[in-house]
Amino acid sequence: MRASIVGLCALGILSACVGGGSSSGTDVTVTASESDSAASDVSSSSDETTTDASTTNGPPTSGDDSDGTGGVPAELTCADGYRCYEHPETGVVWVMKIDGNINGPTCQDVCEAALPDNCEYHACEEGHTFEYPDANSFAPIAKNLGFTCREGGCWDSVAPGEGLMLVSIDTDEEGSKACYFPSQSQLSCSTHPGNANCFGERYASICPCVPRALDDACSWECPPHNTTRATWKTEGTSCLARINYWRKRACEEGWPECPPAGLPPMVECTACHECSNSEAQHDSENGAHASFKRCGESAQGEGGGQTCADVIDAFVSERAPDENGIVRCTGHCGPIVAPGCRSFSWGKAMDSNYHTLNWGGCNASTCEEYCDQNAGDCYTHESSPSLSCQDPDEGKEDGPIVQACL
Repeated sequence: MRASIVGLCALGILSACVGGGSSSGTDVTVTASESDSAASDVSSSSDETTTDASTTNGPPTSGDDSDGTGGVPAELTCADGYRCYEHPETGVVWVMKIDGNINGPTCQDVCEAALPDNCEYHACEEGHTFEYPDANSFAPIAKNLGFTCREGGCWDSVAPGEGLMLVSIDTDEEGSKACYFPSQSQLSCSTHPGNANCFGERYASICPCVPRALDDACSWECPPHNTTRATWKTEGTSCLARINYWRKRACEEGWPECPPAGLPPMVECTACHECSNSEAQHDSENGAHASFKRCGESAQGEGGGQTCADVIDAFVSERAPDENGIVRCTGHCGPIVAPGCRSFSWGKAMDSNYHTLNWGGCNASTCEEYCDQNAGDCYTHESSPSLSCQDPDEGKEDGPIVQACL
């Protein structure tokens, strides 16, 4: 079965979001890469430097640091733009984003972004009991992250968000940062610090990261998702099975999109399925992406195929060599192998095989509001997923052996 692809749309590049008629094979009328990053108006302090051997910044190295596994270092590797310290007794990796949080991110995002170049997937430890309630007790961790703590000048030195620990981006001449400790005893992986600031002073979260198996790394609420944990289930013709088939295969075959830490399986946002169906029906009649953003998505791909697996396969067929001859996922393929914990929703037209794939989170309230106000547009069909919570372990498969760490 050959599938047709009619467009990919992403926020931030709306000029590319134009309709296109269905075409045979894998012809593409619109291609764009997903972009969720927010613009930053803050630069990092020039005195941010690594202070001891337990903190590593930069990409994997070879030579003396290699453990013989294809250039991946045996010691912890911390991505550029982050400061990391692995506690020798607990194994918790404390991570700080150097340039701070401009419109976020959450600690789950921080852990994923800071530690992908290691052969263990690191996720934020949800509910981590925070044993450092003040500057004195936190001093050893702060020292290994390259600063000392001073009392914050706002919010009574309490972090402005549940389960957050924040430190100022800027470091004073004595090497100290303003520190804000949580009033709760447990840290949160999902609290979003937003644009928290005090008289223009911006902040970075301090996050606890721990190794996790790929299918145990991402915690989800059900509803609005189909399960509380994304596990490997790659058999069948559903969107979810085929997406995870390719994510697993990408790591087993060593695609450049799969980091050493691997790609965790995706989870489906079933709360947005009926809304996404309405988009597929509307766009099949009015042109690709005519309803873009209706269901809160930040990127969207559309195409035709007998099953959703056919559509996903057509998206993946857009892999192409770059200027250096390295085959990469371009266009519609990109979101399928995006790093980190991801969710998506999909829809199918009522009277055709036109499919819509929505990327960029599970915006259940947006979807429910649309369907409440436009009940006649929202529907299910024979291939719709179950809208009830599923047992993540039922039918579970083994995860991939990540080629980068063989």
